Amino acid sequence: MAEFLHFSRDSRMYLVKDNRAWFIPVLDGFSFSQATNASEITLNEMEDASGRSRRGRKMFTDSLSAAEFSFSTYARPFKHNTAYNATGSLASGGGGAGKAGNGSATNMHAVEEALWVCMGSKNDYNTSTYAWNHGTTGGAITSLAMTTPGTARPANKTYTIAVPGTGVTIGSNSSNVAASAVVTVTTDGSGAATAVITDRGIGFRTGATITIAQSQLGGQGGNMVLTVTSEAFTTDTTDLDINFFDSNRSSLSTFDLYFVLSDRSPGLLVYKIANSVINEASVDFDIDGIATINWSGFGSQITDFTSSVTVDTSTPSATAAGQIFIDTDENYSFYVSSGSGSTKGTHWHHAIDEGTKDTGNFLRNRLTQLSIAPDATFDTNNTDVDYEDSYSVAITSGNITISNNITFLTPEEIGRVNQPIEHVTGTRTVTGSFNCYLGSSDAATNKSKNLFEDLVQDTETVINEFELQFNVGGTGATPGLEFKIDRCHLEIPSHSIDDVISLETNFHGLGSSIGEADEIELKYRGPTSLA
Repeated sequence: MAEFLHFSRDSRMYLVKDNRAWFIPVLDGFSFSQATNASEITLNEMEDASGRSRRGRKMFTDSLSAAEFSFSTYARPFKHNTAYNATGSLASGGGGAGKAGNGSATNMHAVEEALWVCMGSKNDYNTSTYAWNHGTTGGAITSLAMTTPGTARPANKTYTIAVPGTGVTIGSNSSNVAASAVVTVTTDGSGAATAVITDRGIGFRTGATITIAQSQLGGQGGNMVLTVTSEAFTTDTTDLDINFFDSNRSSLSTFDLYFVLSDRSPGLLVYKIANSVINEASVDFDIDGIATINWSGFGSQITDFTSSVTVDTSTPSATAAGQIFIDTDENYSFYVSSGSGSTKGTHWHHAIDEGTKDTGNFLRNRLTQLSIAPDATFDTNNTDVDYEDSYSVAITSGNITISNNITFLTPEEIGRVNQPIEHVTGTRTVTGSFNCYLGSSDAATNKSKNLFEDLVQDTETVINEFELQFNVGGTGATPGLEFKIDRCHLEIPSHSIDDVISLETNFHGLGSSIGEADEIELKYRGPTSLA
């Protein structure tokens, strides 16, 4: 009889969604746990005739709390290599499920992209194109293209158009129910029209059309046709863009997390956290470190899944989708099934692990640059303080935290141990801070000292608006990661008295309106060469 001990450094984590798996390399310090909620009943009475006073207690297990997990990953962009094959290696003529992109395009991806997508949308993974999209549910509108603008419209007019609404039809949107969008159409002095999305709505698919009747646009110029783009995740050969436009939902994408302990060794143990959801992602800018993202979230229950995992040298025959197979003859490769059968690449799919073996896709925090500029409209309308066009600030550290403030719901029936059933989202928050030295200049008026003075003097503004952009790894650099916050409310910086006096500034990312989910956007740029 053998006894096994399990070590954190001999562990691996996999994310499984839509019958596909992603290998997520995590740093030391990952954790997962699940607690119980209990009720206590106590006795506290006075003495009876015999002098006895009962003081006992009784405990009841009411329910299981939601499972909690946390882990950290490096930010690791990469360019897809079309030669990356199913077993996670490079070989000419390769192709298969271990790759992150399709077989022809050298698009940009990130090792942790599945975590970002699940955190901010209801996207499905398209197994044909190796990309994320909204699938049959649709999503928020990302952008609009004017297919048919019309002519000779009334000059210098503004129209607010509800979509759907009177005189507005939606086409090429399959069976989705599109709703709650608002389009603003403006015309110039010649009657030429432009259209912008002012409320992104929900349930729209890329390629859907919005037809606005002439009657809604001053009664002349003909119908206007707009074509929708609805994507939370877009990738090309230059960069990978991730937005949170579709996160205005009561629930987000769920997935299963698998922790494989004693990986590739005797005593292999597999824990599964079902119905997992990402609650928070936090990025710390440690000047001497590598760009790291700290993730945390919840799941419905932690189970020992070892007995349900096939660990073997030969490929078994799957009987249903979602089964797990670890191939000991293939360096303990992790596979998930998409249906009944035994063929790799058809019924069994290798975990997507492209980019995890690269060494040139780590980001150095020391190269991080921050740009700060007042929003153009805010600056123009502000008559109290003459803000600089931009502020020159070299940061020493910083943080960005994105939170869904998720709550897991648990029934409260008596006489049984209740289990968590589903999550609901709370207020979405984008917050953070940055630190810099207190700097001034006799030749410039846009240093950190000036930023402090301008904010202090602005006593007429209750909500200031600044554009912040963190360029991790350097501006325009490859590899790099860009965090763009277009509307940021800055708190007054606080002084920290040390050998070198510094300023700490807290900020809050805000949407274009209180109902919009466009507080922050991410842009990954992978190495220019293939690994």
